[in-house]
Amino acid sequence: MKNLITIAVVVVIALVAFNYFQTGEFKIMPGSSMSPESQEVNRLKGDFRRAAQQYRQAGRSAGLSGLDTSAEAEEALNTVDGVERDLKKMRRDVKDPKARQEIDQLLEEIAQYKRDVQ
Repeated sequence: MKNLITIAVVVVIALVAFNYFQTGEFKIMPGSSMSPESQEVNRLKGDFRRAAQQYRQAGRSAGLSGLDTSAEAEEALNTVDGVERDLKKMRRDVKDPKARQEIDQLLEEIAQYKRDVQ
């Protein structure tokens, strides 16, 4: 019985952690109460974070093995540029102030990332 309770607690903690990293909110189940704009911003945030991770991985691979990973790094930077372009386009059309604030925060994060990379 203790094992079942322990497993249930671990599963709930894992769900909360996963949802926090995906949505930025502590919830067991992802909120459907998010506006479509906020959902799109979260999707773009995930795309940006995956591209940043891909860029770091390309740098590590080049450093460790000496392989040419410039194509992977360039692809990651192109993805970041695409996310930034989509966010700027979306910002012009969005009416929800919370979504606009999320867009502004993500645009600032992308700008800081680009400054750090160059």
